[in-house]
Amino acid sequence: MQTSHFHQSSLLTAVLVLGFVAGLELYWRNRGFKPTYQDDKVLWATKRKELDRLTDQATVFVGGSRIKFDLDIPTWERLTGEKAIQLALVGTPGRLVLGHLANNTNFKGKLILDVAEGQLFSWSDSMRRDKSARESIAYYQKETPAQKASASINYLLESRLVFLEETKFGLTALLNDWMVPNRPDVIVRRPFPKELSITSFDRQTSMTPMFLADTRLQKRQIAIWMGTPKPPVIKGDTLLAFLKETSAAIDKIRSRGGNVVFVRPPSSGGVLESEKLRYPRQLYWDSLLEYTRTPGIHYADYPETAHLACPEWSHLAPKDAVTYTRHLIDVLQSEQGWTFPKKANLQSSNVK
Repeated sequence: MQTSHFHQSSLLTAVLVLGFVAGLELYWRNRGFKPTYQDDKVLWATKRKELDRLTDQATVFVGGSRIKFDLDIPTWERLTGEKAIQLALVGTPGRLVLGHLANNTNFKGKLILDVAEGQLFSWSDSMRRDKSARESIAYYQKETPAQKASASINYLLESRLVFLEETKFGLTALLNDWMVPNRPDVIVRRPFPKELSITSFDRQTSMTPMFLADTRLQKRQIAIWMGTPKPPVIKGDTLLAFLKETSAAIDKIRSRGGNVVFVRPPSSGGVLESEKLRYPRQLYWDSLLEYTRTPGIHYADYPETAHLACPEWSHLAPKDAVTYTRHLIDVLQSEQGWTFPKKANLQSSNVK
């Protein structure tokens, strides 16, 4: 008799749980959301491990969110015939990942480093800004077989279920949507719109059609960018120390036969004006290239990309990311002498 009651209770519990899960999934899908991958340290480590077997047979992308949005991986791989390994981390400068590739590996391939001045030149806030990079590198170095197996199961589920995207639909994320007003000594940061982006298994991040169609959401994201406190501008000895560290890391990669190029992707509106004011090109971008003896590709130097505008002033829409990626490949081939397994037949009309 007790066994029968236990079976009935178990069955009822299973039905309730499945009903809740199904209802939650249908709710978010009806809102227009689609399955996406959790862009965390686990996925980063998975992509990093791909590089272990493609040491000099892939191009690696390092930096912050701009290169994650602006580098269209399908376009890159279709035109070059070469794997793109996306190791950029949202909100994180690329210096720790650059140092990791230089000092702890035999990496000797192609490396593209994204320059977003407010991130890259931000040593004064390095502990917070480098947190994602530290955690991702540590996870890659210490991942256990059990964690790897768990990740494989998670990827299978994440590719099919919307509600598993924790940063959007987890309890903490949902509670953050309940905006608590600012109060003395407490500044509440507004969360990013859930509709902003979606991430593929290759760590390609793209704006969603919902975000692109809603100017209200775009204005909300612009307000977040413009309202975020800016880190102190580094200069003098601090800037020199950064340049020395960056140059040393690049020299190690080049000594093994690798190639490194800096890229400055587009920004626009108030974000661009702030960047120009805080980080004059001659003092930062030009000094970075000169001190490290490394070539750079600045979007503003080319008519093909100088006109590109960002819907929320900081990242490109998917269609413009394709244009930017095609142009980047073109310049790498025609000006930097980069070669790929498949020569991209792009007509070059670049004007410096």
